[in-house]
Amino acid sequence: MKRKIVNHNNRKVIKIIKKDNSISYTVRGVYLGIDVKTGKKVTTSITAKTLRSLDKKINQAKLNFESNGSTLKENVVITTFEELCEFWFASYVTWVTSQNTINRVRGYLYTYIIPKFGSYKPDQIKSADVQLWVNQLAKLSQESIDLGTLQAQKGSAKDFGAVAHKLEDIFDFGIVNFGLQQNPVTGIKIPPKPKANKNRVMVLHDDDLRKWLNFLDTLQSTRANRRFIVICNTLLASALRINELLALEIDDLIFETNEIKVSKTLMWKPGDKKLGIKGKMICKNTPKTDAGNRKVSVPSDILVELQSFHNEMNQYFDKHGLPHSNLIFPTIYGNYMCDRNERSTLKRRLMSLGLPDYGFHLFRHTHASMMLNAGLNWKELQARMGHKSISTTMDTYAELAPKKKHEAVNIYLDKLNELHKK
Repeated sequence: MKRKIVNHNNRKVIKIIKKDNSISYTVRGVYLGIDVKTGKKVTTSITAKTLRSLDKKINQAKLNFESNGSTLKENVVITTFEELCEFWFASYVTWVTSQNTINRVRGYLYTYIIPKFGSYKPDQIKSADVQLWVNQLAKLSQESIDLGTLQAQKGSAKDFGAVAHKLEDIFDFGIVNFGLQQNPVTGIKIPPKPKANKNRVMVLHDDDLRKWLNFLDTLQSTRANRRFIVICNTLLASALRINELLALEIDDLIFETNEIKVSKTLMWKPGDKKLGIKGKMICKNTPKTDAGNRKVSVPSDILVELQSFHNEMNQYFDKHGLPHSNLIFPTIYGNYMCDRNERSTLKRRLMSLGLPDYGFHLFRHTHASMMLNAGLNWKELQARMGHKSISTTMDTYAELAPKKKHEAVNIYLDKLNELHKK
């Protein structure tokens, strides 16, 4: 291979003659212009088989540089609102640490926002479009509540106001990053959140609770049923949230004081079909709130049941040559257990008995009702439930303490009688 410097159009061009006698021409340091994003000169090297094609490539490189906005930096172009949503969400997940919040906002995008506006051009979405859409969401939400269903149908939830605010955030992101001129969500009116006629907390009262406990005694002694019984009994005795219970490890059982230590919770991390990532349960090493860090007293036989099931699972792992797990409720592979299957089983069994279905929170509410009516004070119940504020406890469970209402009347009458005697 031979190299030779030739002059062409006032440029030094490297002429290369290869062993097969083929020829190429290379020019280095071709000036394209000033990069508008960095303020630096941009040069490049260009190679062609002939001097004539070399001149064409030099001109084309300059034209390409100009058509790319006079920058070598990547220019991201969006053509649909769905693309803007995806760019915004990719940034959003880096700003937020709570997986529950990420899951909720992901639902806003794929249940509400993208199905409605995804195919639109971002600058063609008008305030009137948004207002009509929000009004329709409010109407669907009210209709869902009027039906009296425990869980709203998909797209009919009460948090349409939060959905609208996220839509506003996406447009703000587009204004800053993609040159949108206006935010059509600014200034729209969000209808008030609809309220149910009666905000009733689901609970098992004495007769229903007796029916449920008798039913558990009739279940066949399989591992699945033993696990189900231990879960239900523990939730009823402790008022733990289901994912607090499923996060428990054997070291969280304190036999000396008959307590369960609550310091973590499980949550579902959705997968990404586009990236081929499957969803999975992950453990968050903090409970739902700071007040959720607590120790809950339970009957000793509850701890024995939990320990017994933990031992049963490790015997299973021994039998199949698998490593032991510290989890009390691991899957057969030793992973964190998702409550989805157990929740379906619970719903089916409650309905078969004609009992109210409110998921595993049914036992949490029932526990609160039992404690209040047995004389537990509000502050103690707050600590037991892991509520950050006592107002949360009182607002949620006031209707579950009818005996407390009668006590208030009796206290008033006793005080009046005392005053009349003096």
